[in-house]
Amino acid sequence: MKRLGFLSVFILASQAFALSTPWQINKHGQVRLISEYDVAPASGTIRLGLQHKTIPGWHVYWKNAGDAGYAPRLNWLGSQGIEIPTLYWPAPTKFLLPGDLVAYGYEGEVVYPIEVPISRRAKSIRLELKLDYLTCSEPCVPYKVDMVLDLPIGAAQIDPEASSLISQYAALVPPAAQTDAQIQAQAPVHRVAASETSEVPAATSWVSLAFMFLLAALGGLILNVMPCVLPVLSIKLLGLLQSSGMRYSLIVRNAMATAAGILVSFLGLALFVVALKQAGHVVGWGTQFQNPLFVGFLFVVVIVFGLNLWGLFEIPMPRAFGHLVSARGTGEGLAPHFMSGLFATLLATPCSAPFLGTAMGFALAQSPLIIVGIFLAAGFGLAIPYFLIAIFPGSIHALPRPGAWMGKVRLILGFLLFGTAAWLGWVFVQQVRAPQAASTAVQAGWEVFDESAIAKHLAEGKSVFVDITADWCFTCKYNEKVVLNSRAIRAAFEKQGLVLMQGDWTRRDATIGRFLMKHGRAGIPFAAIYRPGKKPILLPEFLTEKIVLQALNS
Repeated sequence: MKRLGFLSVFILASQAFALSTPWQINKHGQVRLISEYDVAPASGTIRLGLQHKTIPGWHVYWKNAGDAGYAPRLNWLGSQGIEIPTLYWPAPTKFLLPGDLVAYGYEGEVVYPIEVPISRRAKSIRLELKLDYLTCSEPCVPYKVDMVLDLPIGAAQIDPEASSLISQYAALVPPAAQTDAQIQAQAPVHRVAASETSEVPAATSWVSLAFMFLLAALGGLILNVMPCVLPVLSIKLLGLLQSSGMRYSLIVRNAMATAAGILVSFLGLALFVVALKQAGHVVGWGTQFQNPLFVGFLFVVVIVFGLNLWGLFEIPMPRAFGHLVSARGTGEGLAPHFMSGLFATLLATPCSAPFLGTAMGFALAQSPLIIVGIFLAAGFGLAIPYFLIAIFPGSIHALPRPGAWMGKVRLILGFLLFGTAAWLGWVFVQQVRAPQAASTAVQAGWEVFDESAIAKHLAEGKSVFVDITADWCFTCKYNEKVVLNSRAIRAAFEKQGLVLMQGDWTRRDATIGRFLMKHGRAGIPFAAIYRPGKKPILLPEFLTEKIVLQALNS
C-alpha cells in the first residue's frame, strides 16, 4: 500500500499534456508517450517523447546498457501516416552495481526524444508502439507495454509544456561527433549499494520463488549421482555396509549426522557468498575451485582419506569435538559422519547438476535471506538419501553383512579417491601455470571468448556458439569430450558455419563472471547459441547430442 500511495502522488504531480497516452503503471515506475503537437502539420517532422519515471533506486537504460540489462526496444509496426522514427539518447548516468557490474541509464525521470517524419499525403497519424524495456536496481524486472496515440493533421498546434519538456531532454543528447566511449567516460557516477533493495522483484511471485526452491532441491538431489560426489558416496557406501548390524537408533543418528554436515556446509557457503557479494565481488557456484590454495588443500584431504581407507592410519578427531558429537552412551562417534557431509559438499561444488544452475543464478540476484534459503534447499536435496535412511533405517539390513570381503571394497574405493586426487593435482598444475597460457587454452578450431566479438560476428551475419568451461568442472569436461566433440555435433557446427567460441573459467575472471550473471547463470557449464536478430538460446548444464542438435535446428 505504501508503494501504491507513492505512485499515486507520482501521477497527480505529473504534467497533464493535451495529447499523450495514458501512463502505463507498474510497481517500479510508469511510462507513456507524449506528443509535441496537438495537431500535426501536413508535412515535415514531429517530435514525440517516451517519458519514463522510476521509483527511487531503480533505473532504465541508455543505448549501451553496459554489463547488465538492455536498452528499450521500440516496435512501431502497425503505425500509419509516418516514416521510420528516430530515437535519441540523452547523456546517461553510470551506475556501479554490486558484483563489479557497470550499467548506463537513467534514474528518476527521463524523456527519450523521438523524431517522426510524416508520410506524404498522410491525412492522419496513428502511432502504435510496442515497448519492451527493463527496469533495474540490484534485481531487474522486464516490462512490455502497448501504446496507441492518434494525432490529427491540419493547422499545426504545439503544446508548449510538452514541447518544453521534450526540448529539455533533447538538449541533453550528446553531439553526433562524440563516440559512445567518450560519452561513457563523461557520465556522472552513482553507486548502487546492495542494501538499496532487499525485496523480491515484482516479477518474482511467491509461487515462482517456491518453484526456485524446488529446483534447488532437485538439483541438490541429482548431485548425488554426479561424478564429483562419487568418492564421498563410496565412503558412505562402506559406512552403510558396516552399519548393517547396528541398532536402528545408531543408524538414524549416523544418517542425521551426515545430513547435518551437508546442511551446515551449505549454510557456510551461502554466508560466504553473501559476504563476497556485499563486498562487490562476482560470485558463482563452484568459484572456490578457482583458488589454487583451496584446490591444493582439497588434494591433501582426499589423499589422507584414501590412505585412511587403505588402513595405513586412522584420522584422529580432536577429543573435545569427538565428545561433543559422540552418541551418548554408545561410544560411537558421530564426527566422521558429520565430516563426510562437509566433505560431500566440498566435492559437489565443481559439478552443476540439471536445475541447480538456474536456481543458483536466480538466488545470486536476490536478497541475502533468499540466497541462504536457496543454498539450504540445495543442501536439503543433497541430504535427501540420508534423511530417507533415517526414516527407514530397516532398509540398511537388506545390505550384505560385514565380512572379510569388505577389505577388497576398501581397496577399490581407495583407488577411486586417488583418482579424484590425481584430477585435483592436474587442476592445481593448470592454475599455477602462467595465467596468459591458461586464458588462451581453448580447443583447436575454437576462438578465445570475447564478448565484444560476439556482437561483431552477429553484425556480419554469422551465428556463434559459446561454451564456458573450466578444468575443475567435471560436467564441463563431459560436455566437451562426449557431446561437443562428437562427430554428429562437429558436423552440425560445420554445416551451419557457426563461429565456435570458448571461455576458460579455471582461474578467476570477472569478465566471464559478469557475462554469466547477465544470462542469469551462477556457474558453469554454460553453453549458448547466438543468431543474428534473435535472442540467445541457452542450453541446459548437462548436454546430450539430441539437446544440442535440437537447439541448432530450432
